[in-house]
Amino acid sequence: MSREYTEDDLVYGESWGLVHRGFLADSEIERMKALRDKVMDKHGTAGTTLKPIGRVIIDGEWYDARLKDGYLDIGTPIVVVGIDIGYVLVNEDLKREEDNS
Repeated sequence: MSREYTEDDLVYGESWGLVHRGFLADSEIERMKALRDKVMDKHGTAGTTLKPIGRVIIDGEWYDARLKDGYLDIGTPIVVVGIDIGYVLVNEDLKREEDNS
């Protein structure tokens, strides 16, 4: 069953247990939406070890990033799945890893 996502779902991600919109200034919400529009669904690599927080490289730019859980080594392919306050939320890009095998 597909679900329509709200603007807040896309800014905060889904089921990450993040801060409610009411705690943020409108300017911060707009900044997060702009970041989301720039990097959402993009692919990159772990620029540092993510344990689960670290930095990733997307289109040659560095971003502070966070995994939902777990650990990734430097150079591991990632995909952006959401935005949190100050972080790009990423998952390991398993499809890209399979393509490189």
